Amino acid sequence: MSHPTDRLPPTPPGEQRAAGPASERRRVWPAIATVAALSLALAFVWSNPQDGEQQREKRADERRAAAADRKSYMTSELTFGKAKADITADWQWEEDKIVISLDPTLAAPSKYVQISAETESDSQEALPHIPWPDPAEITLPIEDPPTAITVRVALGDEDWKTGDTAPSRLLSLSPEGTVTDATTGEELPSRFN
Repeated sequence: MSHPTDRLPPTPPGEQRAAGPASERRRVWPAIATVAALSLALAFVWSNPQDGEQQREKRADERRAAAADRKSYMTSELTFGKAKADITADWQWEEDKIVISLDPTLAAPSKYVQISAETESDSQEALPHIPWPDPAEITLPIEDPPTAITVRVALGDEDWKTGDTAPSRLLSLSPEGTVTDATTGEELPSRFN
């Protein structure tokens, strides 16, 4: 036997029909909201690559403008015993690299040049038929923001022989145009453009 409290009162037939369209309308709104959200997301995805490209172009223009204002070439003469060499640093801002070379001076003969920094190193020796070595040169990336680069340079004068240890110095090359002996802190004379 069932109790009258266990049953829900029956819904009159007129009210059942009225409830049908309202529940259909309730199902349509989430679909409309989903379509609107997808449309906005699609519009964002389509416009974003253009915005990203424009931002990259803007940053590249800013770097080129900043590079035009920066000085980019530094040189300093170094003396090692009886030998001399010019160290040069060429900051190539648009290519994000710095080329550093050690070029022996012909007036004060040398037989060996070496330059090294980070993982890069280059050395040159004089050949029997050429009394001086070619310049030693390395290329490094420019860090962002640009910082001073520490290099070790070595130069063997006319008495240097293969297998000898050449005198060396640790130098700090700054993008502001200073050359500093990293061991003593002495700033060396330099020219910067």
